[in-house]
Amino acid sequence: MTNYFESIEEFQNNGGLKLSTITAKQLLPAMVTHMKRGDRQFSLYLNGRLPKPLGELLQEAFQLLHLQLPFYTQHCARQESSYKNISKSKIKIDFVMKYRMSRDEQSWVIQEIQSILNQIIQPQMSDLQKIIAVHDYIVRNHQYEMNTTGSPFTVYTFMHEKQGVCMAYALLFEKMMSELQIPCLYVIGDADGESDLGHGWNMVQLNGEWYHIDSTWNDIGSKLKNHEIRYRYFLRSDDFMKQDHYWNSAHYPQCLSEVYKGLSNVYDVTYTAEKLYFPHPKSAFLVEMESDTRKKHILLKERVQFCTEFENEIYFSNVDQQWTLFKYNCESGKITQLDERKVTGIKKLLNKIAIQFNEGELIEYLIEVEPEAMPVIEAKTVELSGFGSSWFGTYKGKAEPIRFVCEDGMELLIQDAHKQLSVDILVTNQLEISITTDKKSLNAKKPVIIKFPKPIAEQFGMETIEIKKDTILESRE
Repeated sequence: MTNYFESIEEFQNNGGLKLSTITAKQLLPAMVTHMKRGDRQFSLYLNGRLPKPLGELLQEAFQLLHLQLPFYTQHCARQESSYKNISKSKIKIDFVMKYRMSRDEQSWVIQEIQSILNQIIQPQMSDLQKIIAVHDYIVRNHQYEMNTTGSPFTVYTFMHEKQGVCMAYALLFEKMMSELQIPCLYVIGDADGESDLGHGWNMVQLNGEWYHIDSTWNDIGSKLKNHEIRYRYFLRSDDFMKQDHYWNSAHYPQCLSEVYKGLSNVYDVTYTAEKLYFPHPKSAFLVEMESDTRKKHILLKERVQFCTEFENEIYFSNVDQQWTLFKYNCESGKITQLDERKVTGIKKLLNKIAIQFNEGELIEYLIEVEPEAMPVIEAKTVELSGFGSSWFGTYKGKAEPIRFVCEDGMELLIQDAHKQLSVDILVTNQLEISITTDKKSLNAKKPVIIKFPKPIAEQFGMETIEIKKDTILESRE
């Protein structure tokens, strides 16, 4: 993997955009930094000797944009540049950028990603389990579709409409990995059967080795009703991917390991802190696999489907028992039948799992746990008044953390100390949160933690949210 340009980290350590002029090596990260800010027009002053003609250098930088902060650079639909010599060794380059996502849409996506990760990721998870959790969330909750209301290429449309194309799949995966601090790349190339637009997927680093992941090609929910997800293109090597994927190997690290190829034929994977559970790819018997050693053994010599972990128990449909509902207790090893009706689907939601039975295609909630309580932080309690679909609260007094509480369950914890605060929350098809201090919009240093009442949590798909400024959330209904 060769790259002439500095990395983003090197550029920032050397001064970043505070530099009055940049070197040729800093051209790419300087462009990327402006694109992260959403700058539509900007200029860079290039100083010093060039390794090649500027036109070629710019072309190379544009071609490599996807290797640095792709969530920001790949949402740029069009880039234009022009340049002129200021002096013998100094060149001014002017850029004009057109973006597919607005800054508000970008902010919404980032907050939504953080909220989802808070739900699907637990601190004790290994990196492998985090990668599986993100991969499975994306595949199970989205579908491939070119004909969307918004741009099918953006993560905003993908998360808002739950559909989009390979670029959206891969950019969402990369951004979630970035939030989890797991090294990940956005790969641009081609694949058999794809359009002239090309194809996008990911490379991810796990235990020092790089692997390919193509979440788009693992999404087969529309093709096989009972198998929404597969792992054929999950943690795969270059040798495997070369069969039907094509990319410029000079731009990416080598993926040589075959350690996880045993997962390629499995489906319905679920997991606990230390183990994975899934139907055997040939027999469909319930299998348990150690996450670290990848040792496997059969737990139940009966065919199973829809394996879903909840509260350290594995729920599944027992095919050999008329597709009825069973659970496996991971601590005791006990297997129990729970219902005699035919199961057609199992999904894990916020703080419960949903069992879909064949009778009337009705989703029934089997089990539910209480949502996590708000953090125990010393704060002055202030009443939050609720009026239908709106809440309002004010505070004026000594500077201290404030906890606004409403009897219906809405809570808002402001951890920074303030003398004056106003809180305004409105719920329609959107949820609007406005917080002011001294008549100015709050820009918190510590996250403001909001806990929603149950109906609001279900409508917007989250029990709590952490924000630092005014926020608007779209309903999931």
